[in-house]
Amino acid sequence: MKKHISILIISLTAISMLTFNSCKKKEDDTTVATPANGTIAFHLHTMVDTAEVDVLDSVYVMSNHRKISVHFAQMYLSKIQLIKLDGSAVDVPGVIVLKKQQIEPYILGSVPSGNYQSVRFNVGLTPTENASTPLASDSTLNTPPMWFGATAQPSGYVFVNFQGKIDTTTACNGTVAQMQPFSIKIGTNTNLVNTQLNNKNFTVSPNQTQYVHLMIDYNMLFMGVNLNNSSNLTMNTVAANSTASGLQYKYNISMMFMYEQ
Repeated sequence: MKKHISILIISLTAISMLTFNSCKKKEDDTTVATPANGTIAFHLHTMVDTAEVDVLDSVYVMSNHRKISVHFAQMYLSKIQLIKLDGSAVDVPGVIVLKKQQIEPYILGSVPSGNYQSVRFNVGLTPTENASTPLASDSTLNTPPMWFGATAQPSGYVFVNFQGKIDTTTACNGTVAQMQPFSIKIGTNTNLVNTQLNNKNFTVSPNQTQYVHLMIDYNMLFMGVNLNNSSNLTMNTVAANSTASGLQYKYNISMMFMYEQ
C-alpha cells in the first residue's frame, strides 16, 4: 500500500511540474516584441513666395510682381519634436539642423515607429546652445556667416541669415537696376521662435526613413515691413534685433513654414 501511495505522489508531482512548465512556456510565448524604430528626416525647400530658389542671385518675380534675388539663405532648426495623434510629443534628441539654401534632405535620427500628426521645432538655438563655443570639428556651429561677430561668442549665433536684393517701390514695379540690397540677421535668445505646423498625418514605419517635406518661404519675413525705409533692410547686429523692425521680423518667422503640397 505504501508503495502505491509513493508512486501516486511521484506521478502527481510530475504532472504538476509539466503543467507549470507548460503554462510558463505559454506565457513566455505571448510576450509582445517592441516595434522597431524608424528614421525621421526633413526635406526642406527654400522659397520666395511661390518660386523655389534654385539659383542664387537670380531674379524671381513674386505673386505681387515684386522682384527679389537671394544671395544667402540659412537658418538653424533645433529641439525638433514629432506630435503623435493624441497630442503628445516625441523628441528627436541632440539634433541641430543648419538649413542651407542648396541642401534639401536632412536626416534627423531614430524615432519610435507609429502615426504622427505634426512637427514642432525651434527656429534658432536654445539659450544653452546659443552660449556654447563651437568645436573646430563642428561644421554646424563652426560657421562664421552664422555669427554676429568674428567669433561665435559672446554675442551668440545668428538664427536666420537672409541676404539679397529686392524691389522697394510702393507699386512693386521697379526695374532690376533699381533693386536694393538687404541683409537680415535674426538672433539673440529673445528672438528664439518655437513653431508647430498644422496637422498633416504621416507614418514612421519600422526600419524605414520617413521624410517630412516642408517649404520655407523667406518672402514672409517682409510681411508688415516698410521696404521704403532703407533702415529696415539692414539688421546685422545684436542691438538692431531689439528694434521695432527686429520684432516684426521675429513675429514673421513662424509664418515661413508650410507643408509641401
